[in-house]
Amino acid sequence: MVGSTPHRQLVQAVPSNIFPGTWLNSDSNSLKSALAIPSNITRLSRAIKPVSSDGVPQVTYYHFGVGAGNGVFDKWMGATGAGLAEIVREGYEFVAANWVPGDEIFIFGFSRGAYTARAIAGLIGEIGLLTRDGMPYFPEIFRDVKNKHDRDYKPKHPDIPFRDKPSALDPAYNEELSRRRLTQLDIPIKVVGVFDTVGSLGTPKIGWLERVGLQSNAMKDLSFYDTSLSNCIAYAFQALALDERRFSFQPTLWEKFEDNDSVLRQVWFPGAHANIGGGYDDQQIATITLAWMMAQCEPFLDFEVDYLLDQWEQVEDYYEKHDEKPRPWSFGEIFDGMSGIYVLGGRKIRTPGRYCAVDPTNGRQTYEPLLNTCEYVHSSVRARVKLKGPGIDDRGVYECKALLDWKLVIEAREDGGKGPNVLWRARSRPEEGFVKMLPEAPLKGLETELLQYDPETRDYVLRPSGVRQRRSTRDRSRRPPPDD
Repeated sequence: MVGSTPHRQLVQAVPSNIFPGTWLNSDSNSLKSALAIPSNITRLSRAIKPVSSDGVPQVTYYHFGVGAGNGVFDKWMGATGAGLAEIVREGYEFVAANWVPGDEIFIFGFSRGAYTARAIAGLIGEIGLLTRDGMPYFPEIFRDVKNKHDRDYKPKHPDIPFRDKPSALDPAYNEELSRRRLTQLDIPIKVVGVFDTVGSLGTPKIGWLERVGLQSNAMKDLSFYDTSLSNCIAYAFQALALDERRFSFQPTLWEKFEDNDSVLRQVWFPGAHANIGGGYDDQQIATITLAWMMAQCEPFLDFEVDYLLDQWEQVEDYYEKHDEKPRPWSFGEIFDGMSGIYVLGGRKIRTPGRYCAVDPTNGRQTYEPLLNTCEYVHSSVRARVKLKGPGIDDRGVYECKALLDWKLVIEAREDGGKGPNVLWRARSRPEEGFVKMLPEAPLKGLETELLQYDPETRDYVLRPSGVRQRRSTRDRSRRPPPDD
C-alpha cells in the first residue's frame, strides 16, 4: 500500500441478482441450482483481509439487495427493477454513518449491483456525505435528487431540509446544505470497481415487461443518476463482456470529461455477462477477471493472495470432476444466455469503442460518442483467438464477433521498450468521435500468478512473437514458482 496510511478502508460490495432467465442470490446463482457458486463480488469480499499488513482495518459491508431471495416476489422485484433506489439509499446510508475523515471508500458491484455501486458513488459526489444533523432529512433530500430532472416535480415537503429550496440541479441546493452543516462536500472515493454494468438505468430492459408498463414504471425511480464518471472517484475499473449477445444486456460504459482527473480503465474480456461477474459452473474466465480487479486494487487494498490461487485450483478440480483435462488459461466455457424470455428480446453484438452517451433524464441512447472511455482489450482475448480456443457453448473455434471490425496488431515499440506493442486497430474508418485503436491491457502481478499454472499460454501471452503448437500434455503442479 502506498501513500499516507488511512484510518480505515470502508469497502462496500453490491452483488448482482441478475442471471440468465431469472434473478438469483449471488451466493447461490448456479444455473443448475447445484452447489452455491459465488459471484466475483462475493469472492472479492472474501479475499479482502480484515486488517491490512500495516494495521489498517478493512471494513467490508456486503449488501444482498432486493431480489436476492428465492421467492417469486424476490424474482419479480429483481426483474422489474423495483427497489433498486432503496438499495442505493441503504448503501449511501452505510457510508454516511460510518465514514470519518481519513477513511478511504471502496465500492464494488456486478451487473445491477454495478449500477448500484456507481449510483452510490455518484450520489456521494453530488451531495457529499450527510452529517448526523443532516441524516434525518435524507429521505427528502434523496427524493429531491431522484427527481432533479423532472420539471413537474413538486416536493412533498417544500420546507425540508430548508425553506425555499431550489431544484437539486441548482448548485445553491448543495451550498445551503453545506452552510447549514447538514453535509460534508468534496468527499473522495478511492475506488469504484464494477463487473459488466448492464442497462442504462441499472436493470436490463425486458421487452414484454416494458410493453405492459411494469418495468418502465418501476424504472422511473432509477433515472436520477448520470452514469458518467464522477470527479470524486480517484480510480474507476470496469471488466466488460465481449460475447454477451442479449439485446437487453447492453453494457453501460463510463466516460470521462476533460476536467476529470480520475484514473479510468475499462477492459474487455472473452465471455458472456456472468462469465465476467461470476456465477457459472465453469468459473475460469470469472477467476481471470477477479484476478484483474484484485490486481488493479492491490496498491490500495490488502488481499489474501492464496485465496485467489485456491479459486483457480477449484476451477481445475471442476474440470477433473467432469472428466476434462485442465483447460488452457482463457479457454473457460463461454455460456450462451440466449434462452427463456431473453430470446424474445432479440440479440445484439457488442461494439467496443463505439458506444454513445445516454440521456440521464430518461435512459435513452443519444448519437453522441462517449468521451475518453479508456477501453482496453485483455490478453486473454488474444490468447483465446490465436490459440484457437473453443467457441460459445464449446461449439467450434472461438470467433469474437464483437471484434470482427478490429485487427490484432503486434508491433515493435516506438520507444524501444521491452516487448512488443499489442493493440487492436479498427479495420474501417470509424465515425468522428469514436476511437481507432484499442490497446491491450498490461498484465499486473496477481494476473501473472494465474498464468504460472499454464506455462505454454504464459509464454505466448508474455512473448507474442508467434503462435506455437500446444503440447498434448501439460504440467499441472500446484502453487508453481513465479517466473523469473
